[in-house]
Amino acid sequence: MSIDLEKLNSDILDEANEILYKLGLYDALKKYGNPKVSGSYSLKLMTWRDLDIYLETDTSNNDNFFELGKEISIKLKPTKMSFRNELIGKTPHLPNGLYWGVHTNLFGHQWKIDIWAIGSEEVKKKQNDVEEIKIQLDDIKRKSILELKKQLHSHPKYRKAFFSIDIYQSVINDNIESLSQFEEMVI
Repeated sequence: MSIDLEKLNSDILDEANEILYKLGLYDALKKYGNPKVSGSYSLKLMTWRDLDIYLETDTSNNDNFFELGKEISIKLKPTKMSFRNELIGKTPHLPNGLYWGVHTNLFGHQWKIDIWAIGSEEVKKKQNDVEEIKIQLDDIKRKSILELKKQLHSHPKYRKAFFSIDIYQSVINDNIESLSQFEEMVI
């Protein structure tokens, strides 16, 4: 059975919009900074239920970030939330900020929502990176990315050895069109 990836993308985007605007996540985030929904949502390349949000703020601290966490838990009723303080941890590939990883079951599906409270310069860089990808997308690359993302979502090395950005870059920069090409070049 073939999956209509454009319909899947559209359905997931609709659910994401419900989370953001009908369930009130966006308004809750606005109390603590300037939310920027990024990643596959912004690129309209969603094949799984994962939402990336940068909360632009230069004044975040544990107290107000935990208040935000409380609001998230009330609005989204997560099954699990994890916290990171990368202002202290300074993990090389992660943003320099505070993080909520939210796992919740909404609309009959598991959702993972990543919320990073980071400074305005870092948000600007991340948003510029997404805009650069948008500029380089055409219909053929878009289709290849959707197909690869759907195939690689459950790969054991996803989020360990490679990330969505690696899929985007391999298609855009190296004209990768198939899973075998991606595995040969990236994995």
